[in-house]
Amino acid sequence: MSKGKFIVLEGIEGAGKSKQSRILTDTLVNRGVDAVCTREPGGAPLGEALRSLILSPDYDPDAISELYMYLAARRDHLLNVILPAVEQGKTVICDRFTYSTVAYQGYGRGLDIDFVRRANAMTIAPLEIDLGILIDITPEEGFARKGGADKSDRLERENAEFFERVYKGFKTMADAGELVAIDGSGTKEQTAEKILSEVLRIL
Repeated sequence: MSKGKFIVLEGIEGAGKSKQSRILTDTLVNRGVDAVCTREPGGAPLGEALRSLILSPDYDPDAISELYMYLAARRDHLLNVILPAVEQGKTVICDRFTYSTVAYQGYGRGLDIDFVRRANAMTIAPLEIDLGILIDITPEEGFARKGGADKSDRLERENAEFFERVYKGFKTMADAGELVAIDGSGTKEQTAEKILSEVLRIL
């Protein structure tokens, strides 16, 4: 069986990553592609447990601790869900991955970008990302779309300057060719069509 594909959807809060991940997965399955949908942080039992800790407003880890919690969740997700599926020839659609870590913990929290990238690379080895797509909307557009910040989510309690830095991180990666940026300001159907067009190029 040939190796499957690993595709990541990224973006700021309210960009529609989760919805578009499900739409893309359903569309591919309907076209005969063996596709599965997953998310980060989470996707596997340990990762989901860590997700509840990472996002809980009851805790306030420093940037390094937060980074390693994400990485631990990712390693569990990789070994138990992503790699087995890709090795079975499946196409895996993931809502957030390493690009979010660079954007949020690197650009957002101010950790050294090269350090974050090295930590990511060690955590996901030997996986290769076949396609990363940025659903491009600004933080202001995203929070307006979702009706404001979710105060039960620790990250969404951050200030506007934090999310501007995160957005800058995503845009920087897109400008460097690491992510394919698509305009996410249209309807969900329009965005889904743009995403599918990019995905079909690699299938």
